[in-house]
Amino acid sequence: MGTVKVNTGASWCSQKKKFGLGAIIHDSTGSVLASVATLVYASITVAIAKGWALKRGATLARQMGFSAVTLESDCLEVIKALLQQTKFKSELRHVLNGISDVCSSFDNHKFSYTPRSGNQVAHNLAKIALAIDYEQTWPTGPTCIATLVAVDFQHISLS
Repeated sequence: MGTVKVNTGASWCSQKKKFGLGAIIHDSTGSVLASVATLVYASITVAIAKGWALKRGATLARQMGFSAVTLESDCLEVIKALLQQTKFKSELRHVLNGISDVCSSFDNHKFSYTPRSGNQVAHNLAKIALAIDYEQTWPTGPTCIATLVAVDFQHISLS
């Protein structure tokens, strides 16, 4: 199999101090290969949460045995920091190092920024995570994201 794309996102519930993390893996035809929604209770910044989502998506891709991945996030701060490939000095240091560690196991990986409009599935998976108290992994995805998968793929095709 060629390169897979991993889109990731995070959603915040300030009332309960929790983040939902979402990730979806798909191939070049837009077929969904796996998705995950994870709930995290933490008082962290949105950028750190989005970094955690990126790490969770990378970990899922590694667990599934993919060797070439493009990791996408709608958090420009995280993507820019990862692309600079220098020693991380910001508050994001620990999560960025964790992402780099996971990615070192891939034969090929790259990071890419995508606007929220092209990242709706991952964002909605993160919202789903806020409603559950455990991690949920799907071989494709919950049925409620099917329409969004088609919309995201159209955005990818136009990019």
